[in-house]
Amino acid sequence: MSGNTNTARNILGVLSVTTLASFLTGLNARLTVVGIPDIARSLDTGVQEVIWITQGYMLGSIFMQPLIGRLSDLYGRVRLFNLGFLLFTIGALFSGLSDSSYLVILSRIIQGIGAAPLITLSITILTDNVPSSMLATWLGVNQVAWRVGAVLGMTISGIIIDMLGWKWIFLIQVPIGLAAFIYGLLRLRDVYRPVEKPVFDLAGFTLFTASVTLVLMGLTFTTYGLGFKEYAVVMIAVSIVMLIALIPLELRHGSPILDLKLFKNWGFTGGIISQFLYSIGFGGSLILLSIYLQTVKGYNASTAGLLLVPFELGFLVAGLLGGRLADKYGYTTIIVPGLLTASMALYILSTLTIDSSIIHLISGMILLGIGAGLFTGPNTSSIMASVPPHRRGAASSLRTIMFNIGFALSLNIALISMTMVVPYTVASSLIAGEGSGGSIELGEVGELALGIGNSFRIQSMIMLSALFFSIGRLRVRRRGG
Repeated sequence: MSGNTNTARNILGVLSVTTLASFLTGLNARLTVVGIPDIARSLDTGVQEVIWITQGYMLGSIFMQPLIGRLSDLYGRVRLFNLGFLLFTIGALFSGLSDSSYLVILSRIIQGIGAAPLITLSITILTDNVPSSMLATWLGVNQVAWRVGAVLGMTISGIIIDMLGWKWIFLIQVPIGLAAFIYGLLRLRDVYRPVEKPVFDLAGFTLFTASVTLVLMGLTFTTYGLGFKEYAVVMIAVSIVMLIALIPLELRHGSPILDLKLFKNWGFTGGIISQFLYSIGFGGSLILLSIYLQTVKGYNASTAGLLLVPFELGFLVAGLLGGRLADKYGYTTIIVPGLLTASMALYILSTLTIDSSIIHLISGMILLGIGAGLFTGPNTSSIMASVPPHRRGAASSLRTIMFNIGFALSLNIALISMTMVVPYTVASSLIAGEGSGGSIELGEVGELALGIGNSFRIQSMIMLSALFFSIGRLRVRRRGG
């Protein structure tokens, strides 16, 4: 721990504020899941534009995470963390006041920029303050707080949408965000002291943000169909060239925006790759389930939100259990069963059809929650424990960047996989509550269900591939255990 002189009161303040940040970001993450069909209908837009409301948030967070991680190592954590609360709240306010999909996307990018320090520095601040022997447990508690927010968000989102309209899923976050900002100002104090002179890697930051934006735009155009294929190929090709150019630039830079030298440590690298593949497999799953429940099965937003809660409950229980077991037995012995369980759950969900029972659906969701809960906390702990204190900001930044990139890629891969079975225009019209000819046909709904199943099948295979990297870490011992 960086501050052995920390008082119990200071540690309690750290635990309470970081837990509140996790709760708020979890609440936000789930409030929007159920709203996809309603937002599409209200704004009269296609499913890809509505997906960008989620993806815009991820993109804003991705842009800022390398910058936040670097600045926190140079200037300290707390100031940036509290600024995150403020920007997050402003983004939520603008999202709720916007009347077009493009303004909502822009506002969500602002909210994502604010979320970056909340997500990235929450783990870093905990690692700086909590004894290593208790770290996995408290990171597990932090993950559970996120999940409690997610459960609440999933439970009330549909009710809010049905009673007040989709804009209130954003506006409800404003008073919570303001209260969290004030509480953070009162309770947090930095124990980490910067050890380097500030140098900003402008070239690296520019190449990274441009590369990520282009690949996501390229995948977006791929979803639209063959008429946009040329644009997609050019964007993805340019993105790859930029990424290749970024690697030697960052390795040579004295203060890189992405500390790629961390990848020389296999304990770090294996955990990051495993998490990246996991996030691609998991990222689009809840949105796919929301579409399945509301479009294929015909439930309203309130019912759909409640039916998604079993996933969150499975994660809650497994998240607490996973952290404790990892503290006792080591990280990898918990991570591997978690990945296996989550991959199997995605395959079960891939077999959903228009006639599938609720028991079929709920069993798959509970298994997915259990697998995700067992994997997430221990894997995060193993990544953070594998690096020295003065690199934890950069390590946490890279960890969150890779997760969010994987999550954003997952949304696109899910739609691309779906449109392999059902045309994009048909899928969009169905999700917006219309058929391709103005009325919903049973055959088209069945086709959409098959497209959703294809998406889950591909995501299951991607997540399963993470096992190779997790199993390769079996010899990497947990620090302090």
